[in-house]
Amino acid sequence: MEMNSIHTKYIFILLSAMLFISGCVTTHETIVEEVTNNESLSNKKEIYELKLKLLDFEKKLVALENLIQKAENEKVIEKFDDLSTEEIRSEYQKAFDLIKSGEYFAAEETLSIFIGLHSDTEFIDDAIYWLGESFYSQKKYNKALKEFEKITKHHPNSEKLVEAILKTGFTQFELGDIEKSIKTLNQLIKSYPDSSASRLAKDKLNSIK
Repeated sequence: MEMNSIHTKYIFILLSAMLFISGCVTTHETIVEEVTNNESLSNKKEIYELKLKLLDFEKKLVALENLIQKAENEKVIEKFDDLSTEEIRSEYQKAFDLIKSGEYFAAEETLSIFIGLHSDTEFIDDAIYWLGESFYSQKKYNKALKEFEKITKHHPNSEKLVEAILKTGFTQFELGDIEKSIKTLNQLIKSYPDSSASRLAKDKLNSIK
């Protein structure tokens, strides 16, 4: 689907929505006013029918909101489908720069969006790792652990694998799961004895003892 067609469709839906919602709100208010202010409505059948009309309008509004959301999602997806590798790299770099500058909450938000839009790109494992780091730096340890474990479970060939294992051990320690932390760090040392992460793991184990 071309961008022009998406744009036209999006505008059409929004305009239709505005007109429809405007009409619905007016009608909705009219019916509510009739039910609440007209004390002569003693006929239960009439009241019941008016309530059914209200329910019908509410259902239509919900359906229209879903349609608008779908159009917005299509617009966003189409926009990012057209991005080149360099443009995606640039988006990732912006998030990474936030990590380097210590803006962890902003990095968390940016990386979460990036991961949602670019889950099938070469940058996904790095993005997940740094999202974990942003959580870890904010002491959101449960969330951090989930991200680090995504690397170890779903991205075994990632360049961030060893670092993710290390931070998994560190995060387990922060969560008070000392036994698991020791086990994770010892496994790292055994599997990657010459890595810088292995040395950091040994330092951590020495501090625990």
